[in-house]
Amino acid sequence: MQFLAFLGDSYREAKSGWMLQVMLVLAALLVVLVAGVGFRPVTVQDQLGQPLRFMTRMMATDPAGYARLGKPEFAVENVVPTDPAALWRSDYAFDFVVSTPSVEDMRKARAAGGGLPITGPGVRRFLRQGLEDYEAVEVDDPPPPPEAAAFLAAGGGLVLADPPWVTAEARYKVTAKGNKVDDPLAWPHQVSVLFFYEPPMVHVSTRDGAYLVEKWLVNGAGAWVALLVSVIITAGFVPNMLAKGSLDLLVSKPIGRSRLLAYKYIGGLTFVFLLATFSVAGVWLAVGLRTGLWTPHFLALIPILTFYFAILYSVSTLAAVLTRSTLFAILATGLAWGLFWVVGKAYDGVENLKANEAEMREKMPNLPADPDAPLWGFIPRWVFTPVEAVHAVTPRTYQLDARLGRVIAEGVLTPYQLQKQGYDKPPRENWAEMVGVSSAFIAVMLGLACWRFETRDH
Repeated sequence: MQFLAFLGDSYREAKSGWMLQVMLVLAALLVVLVAGVGFRPVTVQDQLGQPLRFMTRMMATDPAGYARLGKPEFAVENVVPTDPAALWRSDYAFDFVVSTPSVEDMRKARAAGGGLPITGPGVRRFLRQGLEDYEAVEVDDPPPPPEAAAFLAAGGGLVLADPPWVTAEARYKVTAKGNKVDDPLAWPHQVSVLFFYEPPMVHVSTRDGAYLVEKWLVNGAGAWVALLVSVIITAGFVPNMLAKGSLDLLVSKPIGRSRLLAYKYIGGLTFVFLLATFSVAGVWLAVGLRTGLWTPHFLALIPILTFYFAILYSVSTLAAVLTRSTLFAILATGLAWGLFWVVGKAYDGVENLKANEAEMREKMPNLPADPDAPLWGFIPRWVFTPVEAVHAVTPRTYQLDARLGRVIAEGVLTPYQLQKQGYDKPPRENWAEMVGVSSAFIAVMLGLACWRFETRDH
């Protein structure tokens, strides 16, 4: 009952300000924003046609330069899937058409080059990049007209880069075989936002789209904003409790000071846990309804985000007990948060550098090593040992964030997509170490706060 009473006090403190209302409004807006993201399966014509039209429009913004290029236009025609009932797993045959107003313009276009898909090599390069989910993309050059037979016979069958039989239209026969996509939700989709607007050329699979929304919009920007606002809201809980009059009333009750402080700390965590549950569950429901992906992995954001905040709130609690200042508690927490991130980032860079050097030595044993090679070009080697020492005793906020990204990816992506995202290798972070070291840090911060609270004459 005592805990519930203190939890109610914490809720009233949060509600009395405007930040709680702002948090709830932001969470509701985030859910609506995610619900407004939709996915429509695309065809090969969508995949290739939109980039080609965009490229043509960009070239046409410079009329003089476009004229020097021969005013080429591109199209995808006669698309024939081998499995019309399941376009996502089908092979395709189609025509890639390059056309210009005249033969002379086609000669200009072929001569200009510039990476445009006009000649055979350029068309092959463009299609293999645009259809990267296929094992093989074969492009047959346009057959020469009948009048070229005598020329070919005289030249021994040699086909010149700029043959004399150039026409105003070049039609390349294309076949795309060996679709590597193994799931309909992994097929490219046109993304829509705000329920109806389709940004041009935004093609991702439904699984990739759900991953990007959950990782960057929610776990990225959304989580950082939520944590920052939560730090600001809860920073005043302990200073308000320590204010004269409030503390006198509290300590008059049959409850120890350490338990009183622990209740206040747990009250702040409960506040964040409820906000995280509302936001994450709402987004999970929106993503599931819009995509059909009902993965429980994303729900792991609720306890992990609460644990992440527990680390920050332990710093805030200690700072508040030492100074009784809400502003100082916010500044100290922000400084510690930044320090944890820098240490985690630097340690991750050191480990990556060591792993890359070991891999290079394994592949090329005779390659001379550079023992003085700095990290990222500016951090000297002598800093590595202090970074590792500081990392050993600081909470793993950076690693928690990285590991949560992997958890989200494993919930929505296929093995092929996980490989493309770089999640095909075992994680470096260990859950036991991350939770253990971070929990020990929380215990030390709260222990110091309780000791100071018990021994200080208020």
